[in-house]
Amino acid sequence: MGFTHYIVLFDASAVLLMVILIYLSRPLGVALKIPPWYRLLYVTSIVIAVTAISEIIGSDLGLHIPQSIPMLLRVVSAVVAFLVCLKYWNWAFSEFFRK
Repeated sequence: MGFTHYIVLFDASAVLLMVILIYLSRPLGVALKIPPWYRLLYVTSIVIAVTAISEIIGSDLGLHIPQSIPMLLRVVSAVVAFLVCLKYWNWAFSEFFRK
């Protein structure tokens, strides 16, 4: 088992976390009258899932995929998800740091 099989656990937890954040951010966005930015979390979770699946299939078939490409996709997805969550949850951070 290579490195790619171990990072699948990280990918699965990231996708699960994004799905949880989707279900938490949707009603919060309706209450705060924020545009539906949470839909970008669907895109980021799909990108991470497809990246993980393609890495596993590629390594099982013996294809050599440079590690920089999947890692770049993961980082871009994580940054987009972080920015979307900041859009919805910035009020909580401001309340926390106000104390």
